Amino acid sequence: MLQDPDEDRSFLEFLSHMASLYYLEGKTQVEVARTLGISRQKVQRLLRQARDLGIVEINIKSLTAVSLDLENKLKNRFGLQNAIVAPSFPDEEERRHSVARAAAGYLERHLSDGMVVTVGMGRNTGEIPEFYMPSRSTACTFVSAMGSSPHVGESINPNDICQKLAVNSGGQAFHLHAPAYVESEGVRDILYAQEAVGPILKRARKADIAIVGIGTPADDATLVRMDCISRTAARQLAKSGAVGDMLGTFFNEDGRLIDPEEHVNLVGLTFENLRSIHTVIAVVSEMDKSKAILGALRTGVIHVLVTDSDNAMEVLRMVE
Repeated sequence: MLQDPDEDRSFLEFLSHMASLYYLEGKTQVEVARTLGISRQKVQRLLRQARDLGIVEINIKSLTAVSLDLENKLKNRFGLQNAIVAPSFPDEEERRHSVARAAAGYLERHLSDGMVVTVGMGRNTGEIPEFYMPSRSTACTFVSAMGSSPHVGESINPNDICQKLAVNSGGQAFHLHAPAYVESEGVRDILYAQEAVGPILKRARKADIAIVGIGTPADDATLVRMDCISRTAARQLAKSGAVGDMLGTFFNEDGRLIDPEEHVNLVGLTFENLRSIHTVIAVVSEMDKSKAILGALRTGVIHVLVTDSDNAMEVLRMVE
């Protein structure tokens, strides 16, 4: 039975409108779903259909000379495997979307069947699934790199980020059912002996790729909002010279660890674990994090940096 041409036209116009919201206006899949009154899963499926029907064509264009220059300088200066510099925007949410889209594109180009990816927490890391939409199913495994917290939304907890990435790629997720921080090393060791914790972290340590954010010891830092550390502790860390953290491990501007005794309370991967992972990707967009980015790069843990042009320029200016 033939389809009604008017119905076909209406459907194609709907796909075109939806694709415009996502690709041209920069809305996330959740925002598109809310605007159109449909589920996020349906948005994801219809976006793929729009590409299949030729409504959306993905053209790979050369990066601007400025971005290429910044990327090359970052790679050469810090010995990185790769650096990806996304456009910067005055609005914090737009800037985060820009960086997350760039990180998602990197994953789409580099993930392949059978790879294991361990994932940290944070707003930048949590934004990646909104833009990660591989053109084909990829049998990857996504594993939480650290514990979570009930005090923040799902979008920044590792378990939820892993689940979304797995759904988008047709892979599987392994959740770490434990808090990010505990009160003592003894409590941590008891947790590590549990089936829901020890084997998951063992899987995370053997990952091919790690995705981490870069935090700061600020009053509104993710670790503070997760109730992992208090505002008082964050301020004390800052006074001690801490400029940033990755997976809850703090470091100074020279890349040296701050308060290593505190890290024994962390339920998750350590810097030592990260050093054994082939590719560690750091994703960061906030304008106040240039010192944290510099310190993170100097730890020697990061292989790929994904950030915006303003941060890239400021970091390079700081080492001139």
